[in-house]
Amino acid sequence: MNILITAGGTSEKIDNVRSITNHSTGRLGKIIGETFLAKGHFVTYVTTPRAVRPTNETNLTLIEIETTKELESALLDQFEHQTFDGIIHSMAVSDFTTETTLSEETFIEKLATTLTKDDALSDLTKLTEALYLSLDEIGKTIQQEKKIPSGTDRLLLFLKKNPKIIAMLREKQPQAVLVGFKLLVGVSTEELIQVGQTILAKNNCDFVLANDLEKIKGDQHQGILIDTQGQTETAQTKNEIAQLIVSKIEEKWRMQ
Repeated sequence: MNILITAGGTSEKIDNVRSITNHSTGRLGKIIGETFLAKGHFVTYVTTPRAVRPTNETNLTLIEIETTKELESALLDQFEHQTFDGIIHSMAVSDFTTETTLSEETFIEKLATTLTKDDALSDLTKLTEALYLSLDEIGKTIQQEKKIPSGTDRLLLFLKKNPKIIAMLREKQPQAVLVGFKLLVGVSTEELIQVGQTILAKNNCDFVLANDLEKIKGDQHQGILIDTQGQTETAQTKNEIAQLIVSKIEEKWRMQ
């Protein structure tokens, strides 16, 4: 089988020395990749600079990205050149990317300049509309500094929504057995499964691995694998999760 795995956590640059990221280590993705490789499958492994990754071997292709935009570009490039039998999208992808960054003084100056252009802002509706338009305009400010000065009391960071990578996977690779991941924090098992089922249906996945951060510690990692019939199987370690995902993908691929 030809397998694509995404793992690790993306980061979005604030400037040349700062970024917004998450705590994903890529450990689960690494074990899943090694499990596929041990069974003789070909693996294309897309990961991030600080994440762990499988040891290099003949059947492994490593691709390193940093931002969500780079991830999207790398995947689209792969989809142009090869077809995958299975896709495991375990990467923790940033929901938002940076648009611009402003000091408190610059933000107030730009907002005041924009609003004073309109004399009819005593009406609440018009004022609200003007504020939305002002924020949109300010958000397009080109950030000039390679390193943001620390002299301001407050720093305003504008974020804009990233595209949902998982949404394009089924569209671009309709034949692949697709596994999505969902991480929540401190929820009941019932809620975890319900949210997982929603993600599965929304993105046309074959399986979703739903997990709770509070039940992940070292190699102990409780994960609930949900299928399109609403059936669930629970694993208690990263190795168990990897074995479960690999066996389910192999089984479904053979049935196609």
